[in-house]
Amino acid sequence: MKTRYAVQIAAGAALGAAGILLPFLVAGTEAISSLLVTIGLVLLAVAAVRHWRFRDEPVRDERTRRIGAYGTTYSWVVTLVLILAFLWLDFLGLASFNLQGTLFVLLFTMLISARIFQWYLFRQGDVA
Repeated sequence: MKTRYAVQIAAGAALGAAGILLPFLVAGTEAISSLLVTIGLVLLAVAAVRHWRFRDEPVRDERTRRIGAYGTTYSWVVTLVLILAFLWLDFLGLASFNLQGTLFVLLFTMLISARIFQWYLFRQGDVA
Protein backbone atom coordinates (compact mmCIF):
# COMPACT_ATOMS: atom_id res chain seq x y z
CA MET A 1 0.00 0.00 0.00
CA LYS A 2 1.29 3.43 -0.89
CA THR A 3 2.15 5.72 1.99
CA ARG A 4 -0.29 8.29 0.62
CA TYR A 5 -3.26 5.92 0.99
CA ALA A 6 -2.16 4.80 4.45
CA VAL A 7 -1.93 8.43 5.63
CA GLN A 8 -5.38 9.20 4.18
CA ILE A 9 -6.90 6.16 5.87
CA ALA A 10 -5.27 7.09 9.19
CA ALA A 11 -6.47 10.70 8.90
CA GLY A 12 -9.99 9.55 8.08
CA ALA A 13 -10.05 7.18 11.03
CA ALA A 14 -8.68 9.88 13.35
CA LEU A 15 -11.26 12.44 12.23
CA GLY A 16 -14.07 9.90 12.58
CA ALA A 17 -12.92 8.90 16.06
CA ALA A 18 -12.60 12.55 17.08
CA GLY A 19 -16.11 13.19 15.82
CA ILE A 20 -17.47 10.28 17.81
CA LEU A 21 -15.66 11.24 21.03
CA LEU A 22 -16.22 15.02 20.85
CA PRO A 23 -19.83 15.10 22.16
CA PHE A 24 -18.79 13.09 25.20
CA LEU A 25 -15.99 15.52 26.02
CA VAL A 26 -17.58 18.89 25.14
CA ALA A 27 -21.30 19.63 25.38
CA GLY A 28 -23.10 21.29 22.48
CA THR A 29 -20.80 20.11 19.71
CA GLU A 30 -23.14 17.73 17.91
CA ALA A 31 -22.98 19.63 14.59
CA ILE A 32 -19.17 19.71 14.57
CA SER A 33 -19.13 16.07 15.61
CA SER A 34 -21.31 14.96 12.72
CA LEU A 35 -19.20 17.04 10.33
CA LEU A 36 -15.99 15.38 11.56
CA VAL A 37 -17.49 11.91 11.25
CA THR A 38 -18.69 12.66 7.71
CA ILE A 39 -15.32 14.02 6.62
CA GLY A 40 -13.58 11.02 8.16
CA LEU A 41 -15.85 8.56 6.36
CA VAL A 42 -15.36 10.36 3.05
CA LEU A 43 -11.57 10.28 3.49
CA LEU A 44 -11.70 6.58 4.29
CA ALA A 45 -13.91 5.82 1.30
CA VAL A 46 -11.84 7.85 -1.16
CA ALA A 47 -8.55 6.33 0.03
CA ALA A 48 -9.96 2.80 -0.10
CA VAL A 49 -11.39 3.23 -3.60
CA ARG A 50 -8.19 4.79 -4.93
CA HIS A 51 -6.09 2.02 -3.40
CA TRP A 52 -8.41 -0.63 -4.82
CA ARG A 53 -8.47 1.03 -8.24
CA PHE A 54 -4.85 2.05 -8.75
CA ARG A 55 -2.87 -0.25 -6.41
CA ASP A 56 0.79 0.62 -7.04
CA GLU A 57 0.31 2.11 -10.50
CA PRO A 58 0.93 5.81 -11.00
CA VAL A 59 -2.26 7.81 -10.48
CA ARG A 60 -1.26 10.49 -12.98
CA ASP A 61 0.85 10.54 -16.08
CA GLU A 62 1.11 12.90 -19.05
CA ARG A 63 -1.95 11.42 -20.77
CA THR A 64 -4.24 11.68 -17.75
CA ARG A 65 -3.11 15.26 -17.05
CA ARG A 66 -3.79 16.25 -20.64
CA ILE A 67 -7.21 14.60 -20.65
CA GLY A 68 -8.07 16.26 -17.34
CA ALA A 69 -7.04 19.66 -18.67
CA TYR A 70 -9.01 19.26 -21.90
CA GLY A 71 -12.12 18.01 -20.06
CA THR A 72 -11.97 20.91 -17.62
CA THR A 73 -11.48 23.38 -20.47
CA TYR A 74 -14.51 22.03 -22.33
CA SER A 75 -16.48 22.27 -19.08
CA TRP A 76 -15.54 25.93 -18.72
CA VAL A 77 -16.75 26.60 -22.27
CA VAL A 78 -20.10 24.96 -21.52
CA THR A 79 -20.37 26.97 -18.30
CA LEU A 80 -19.57 30.23 -20.09
CA VAL A 81 -22.26 29.49 -22.68
CA LEU A 82 -24.72 28.81 -19.84
CA ILE A 83 -23.78 32.10 -18.15
CA LEU A 84 -24.33 33.89 -21.45
CA ALA A 85 -27.73 32.20 -21.82
CA PHE A 86 -28.68 33.28 -18.28
CA LEU A 87 -27.63 36.85 -19.05
CA TRP A 88 -29.65 36.98 -22.26
CA LEU A 89 -32.72 35.42 -20.66
CA ASP A 90 -32.56 38.00 -17.88
CA PHE A 91 -31.79 40.89 -20.24
CA LEU A 92 -34.71 40.04 -22.53
CA GLY A 93 -37.01 39.61 -19.54
CA LEU A 94 -37.84 36.01 -20.38
CA ALA A 95 -36.75 34.70 -16.98
CA SER A 96 -35.62 36.00 -13.63
CA PHE A 97 -33.09 34.13 -11.52
CA ASN A 98 -32.16 34.33 -7.87
CA LEU A 99 -28.49 34.17 -6.96
CA GLN A 100 -28.62 30.92 -4.97
CA GLY A 101 -30.36 28.96 -7.73
CA THR A 102 -28.08 30.36 -10.41
CA LEU A 103 -24.91 29.50 -8.50
CA PHE A 104 -26.28 26.01 -7.78
CA VAL A 105 -26.97 25.37 -11.47
CA LEU A 106 -23.58 26.76 -12.52
CA LEU A 107 -21.68 24.74 -9.93
CA PHE A 108 -23.28 21.45 -10.86
CA THR A 109 -23.01 22.20 -14.57
CA MET A 110 -19.28 22.73 -14.14
CA LEU A 111 -18.75 19.60 -12.05
CA ILE A 112 -20.92 17.24 -14.06
CA SER A 113 -19.82 18.45 -17.49
CA ALA A 114 -16.14 18.20 -16.49
CA ARG A 115 -16.59 14.58 -15.41
CA ILE A 116 -18.58 13.75 -18.55
CA PHE A 117 -15.95 15.30 -20.85
CA GLN A 118 -13.11 13.57 -18.99
CA TRP A 119 -14.95 10.24 -19.12
CA TYR A 120 -15.54 10.67 -22.86
CA LEU A 121 -11.92 11.62 -23.54
CA PHE A 122 -10.64 8.67 -21.49
CA ARG A 123 -12.86 6.39 -23.58
CA GLN A 124 -11.37 7.90 -26.74
CA GLY A 125 -7.88 7.06 -25.48
CA ASP A 126 -6.12 10.41 -25.83
CA VAL A 127 -6.53 13.97 -26.98
CA ALA A 128 -4.82 15.48 -29.99
